[in-house]
Amino acid sequence: MGNSAMNAILISPLDDVATVTTELHPGDVAVFLKNSELIRVPIIETIPRFHKVAIRIVVKQEAVRKYGEIIGQATQDISPGSHVHDHNVASPI
Repeated sequence: MGNSAMNAILISPLDDVATVTTELHPGDVAVFLKNSELIRVPIIETIPRFHKVAIRIVVKQEAVRKYGEIIGQATQDISPGSHVHDHNVASPI
């Protein structure tokens, strides 16, 4: 896939994660819009279709945001381009 085709969606500019629209693998690049700017995040591990990818460093115990809201807390440091799911984020409930 070319590096300019959008393959992820950022719901809010406050979000720490984007949702990929196709499965991505190490070496691929997640491409999405943030405030009308095309952003590219290199993928470092497989991200299944419709799952979340970290778009910035999230440190252990830090809140993780999607929809502009806290969706959980990082249970470990999460690097940009990493899969964000229940293996590294705990529910806020």
